[in-house]
Amino acid sequence: MRFKWLKKRFTFMVIPDANSHVVRFRLTGWMLSLMTLFIALLAALAVTFYIIQSRSSGTNLLLTHKLVGVTEQFEQTVSEKNTTIEQLQNDLVRLSQQADQVKNKIEELKKLEIEMKTLTGISGGDKPVSILSASPAGSASANMGGDYNPVTDNAIRGLIDDTEQQFDMLGKEIDGLFGTLTETKKQVEEMQHMLAITPNIWPVDSRAVSSGFGVRIDPFNYSPSFHNGMDIAGRNNDPVFVTADGTVITAGWDKSEGNHLVVDHGNGLRTQYMHLNEFLVKKGDKVKKGQQIAKMGSTGRSTGPHLHYGVIKNGVVIDPRPYLKASRKEEP
Repeated sequence: MRFKWLKKRFTFMVIPDANSHVVRFRLTGWMLSLMTLFIALLAALAVTFYIIQSRSSGTNLLLTHKLVGVTEQFEQTVSEKNTTIEQLQNDLVRLSQQADQVKNKIEELKKLEIEMKTLTGISGGDKPVSILSASPAGSASANMGGDYNPVTDNAIRGLIDDTEQQFDMLGKEIDGLFGTLTETKKQVEEMQHMLAITPNIWPVDSRAVSSGFGVRIDPFNYSPSFHNGMDIAGRNNDPVFVTADGTVITAGWDKSEGNHLVVDHGNGLRTQYMHLNEFLVKKGDKVKKGQQIAKMGSTGRSTGPHLHYGVIKNGVVIDPRPYLKASRKEEP
């Protein structure tokens, strides 16, 4: 009963306008149902296509935005990387320049070491390597110009290799320099010690030598006699200074030398100070070069205020004149 209408025929009339013929067409229930189903199917397909198209457009738009964002981020990252690489290259160039500067400083130290050895009389050492006054290649300074030529990767790699080799050589040179400077320091300290214990300064401020070392006419009996020191005239109580570091081993009096001091400087050297008016040190005292140890006088066998200064080397009195090479630092 339900499907009887499918067998029926349905007439449809189409009236275009008042003066036209009426158009009639008949459709069975089956055909009408199929047409309705077809139209519904087309409508469903259209709606589905529209939905898919809308979603696809939204997805494409979203992907486009994401792609643009990723592209911008990638470009920014590449730009930052390029900036970092350029900065590293600049740092490498500066590091290479610093290596050259350190190398020059080492050469200056070597030169200074040789000069120090020369000044202190220490033998040994090669001639210093000449130091270039020009700036290291690649350094940035004023009044320089030229075309800009971007550096190549091969040049950078070569600079890295050269810089590594320079620092490796600098490390070895510094290690060697430490050794030579340590030895030089030891030699200088030994030389300073030798200078300190060598009686090479004047024992008084006066330079009036009244009687030298050797044979002379004795001032008392006017006969030839051997004078075992050097007499330096001055005034009573003029300061008398020790001529080298040492230890006072004698501080006494006798009728010939009067008040007298003997200082042992080690290394076989001793100095004598005679006819003193007053002692400022005593036996056993440690004294330093240039320290005042007594006051000038005319005690003992003396004709007036003066200092009899003598030098004894390995138990033998010698002429003190060759040892009088310098003045005290305090003197003008």
